Amino acid sequence: AQVCNSEGRRGLEAISIARASGIEKVKAEGLAVSGGWNPTVHLTCHMNGRPVWNPEIAAFVPEPGAVPGLVTAGACEGVFSTRGCLEAGVRVASGVLEYLGVKVPKVDVPGAEDSAYDISPLWAVPGKGRAWLDFQNDVTVKDVKQAATENFRSVEHMKRYTTQGMATDQGKNSNVAALAVLADVTGRAIPETGTTTFRPPYVPVSIAALGAGGQGKGFAPQRFTTSHAASVERGAPMIEAGLWYRPSYFPQKGERTWRQSCDREVGMVREHVGVCDVSTLGKIDIQGPDAGAFLDFVYTNMFSTLKVGRVRYGLMLREDGHVMDDGTTARLGENHYLMTTTTAAAGEVMRHLEFVQQCLRPEMDVRFVSVTEQWAQFAVAGPKSRELLNGLLDAAIDDEAWPFMSCGEVSVGGVKGRLFRISFSGEHAYEVAVPARYGASLFSELVTRAEALEGGPYGMEALNVLRIEKGFITHAEIHGRTTAFDIGMARMVSRKKDCIGKTMAARDGLMDPEREQLVGLKPVGAVKQLVAGAHLFNEGDEAVRTKDQGYITSVAFSPTFGHVMALGFLKNGRARVGERIRMVEHLKGVQTVCEVIDPVQFDPEGGRVRG
Repeated sequence: AQVCNSEGRRGLEAISIARASGIEKVKAEGLAVSGGWNPTVHLTCHMNGRPVWNPEIAAFVPEPGAVPGLVTAGACEGVFSTRGCLEAGVRVASGVLEYLGVKVPKVDVPGAEDSAYDISPLWAVPGKGRAWLDFQNDVTVKDVKQAATENFRSVEHMKRYTTQGMATDQGKNSNVAALAVLADVTGRAIPETGTTTFRPPYVPVSIAALGAGGQGKGFAPQRFTTSHAASVERGAPMIEAGLWYRPSYFPQKGERTWRQSCDREVGMVREHVGVCDVSTLGKIDIQGPDAGAFLDFVYTNMFSTLKVGRVRYGLMLREDGHVMDDGTTARLGENHYLMTTTTAAAGEVMRHLEFVQQCLRPEMDVRFVSVTEQWAQFAVAGPKSRELLNGLLDAAIDDEAWPFMSCGEVSVGGVKGRLFRISFSGEHAYEVAVPARYGASLFSELVTRAEALEGGPYGMEALNVLRIEKGFITHAEIHGRTTAFDIGMARMVSRKKDCIGKTMAARDGLMDPEREQLVGLKPVGAVKQLVAGAHLFNEGDEAVRTKDQGYITSVAFSPTFGHVMALGFLKNGRARVGERIRMVEHLKGVQTVCEVIDPVQFDPEGGRVRG
């Protein structure tokens, strides 16, 4: 008899059995299929041995002597009786021992079952229904026949055409039957048809085994800045920024909460001077005759026109028109630029540049390399920042030689470094960079001099407050779903040139005035709490998805203005400055009435950064 069909929609319900007298249907919930025994030939195949077809057992066996020094025995070479396996084991073990020079005593083989192995191959049952071969990848006899019809007659080609044997069992349940069907269809013998290539491992490696070391430091390697030890010594809690660890704040005696430390550090930068380690920002050195043209293509704005010794803020789009990253790029020489990226996107931007250079602009003569770890870089921000640097640098600086957004070489105690007059705080500020081996020493010197000027080091919390007061964005705002139009930088997309993402960013849907646009927010009702991630609704609307007007991305208490303030995205937001909006945070049960304000609240004219 033969099982010739099955029935059932969500599970097996019945099978049909073909007998000489006719077809009989039997109710069934499970069907077991035996394909006979198959020797495990994989180890010899992994050693470049090819298996040999043995028609007596309808299976492949290892080729004798194919692998020097390897001998098979028992079921591995197609002996399936218990007695036969024991005899083969004694024979092979004795041979190995004799080869090693060990005297082998006579061993009596225990009595065991020794019945003949009897099997008649039945590779497929003819019929109208599907005849399954590979139960994991749902490959049928018809699929194999179709592969041969379309001239995928090689067993390797058939495997890839049908995906037979490519599931987690790696063909253990279907390989022999599938290649036998292929042999029958192509009119070849099974040995002539051959087998697919067996590759290690024989048993799939478990995810647990692969990920055994992927925990703790093995999961996320720790990267420390050159100022790490000094920051820890000052009691600064370290927080993760990408794979880097950066100080959250620097507590002083008498400060019992992080807010006290943060507020002090913000005031310190606004009134005196502060020092912050910004070495974690991605730094990519770009050189070559086409470096300027290359930057024009990856940035929305022009860089080929940037003068040597100057710095320009740049915006980078993905191919779909959304913002990938932002940062400053300095022109250090005629064909030499230094790009900075955000800490979180340093690796992503580097991969993007590699893709552009290799695939989109291979004709451009440009080379670049990540130098993030090669330079220790520190922001010096505040009204006394130039005073601090003039006491440190080997040559004094002034506004005329070092205007806002300028850069160049400097010397610090005889060590060559770089100085950039840029600001992420809205204050008169600089970033000084030296080779990383001098980083710890420079940080200590900068902090000592800052403290003598009533300043000191500041951490990530204060950095966040300063940039929110100034309306500067981070990846909280350019989170992958926002465009240059959304963040108010549509004018940065140059009309004079093409760039990645320019065409896609110009789609009507991405330029719709009703899109959520970057705004500032401050509480004006009785509740003064703002929550990042909370959504915005019109005052009279129900707080449901269909009435959603936007969301908050960044929140901080501003000691400069004396209240909480936030950045977020609001539908048609730029036209709604001065309106009132309601923030609702369902999880915490917080509702706050806010006023929509311009995202740039601190020094909107920019007089402090240029002064």
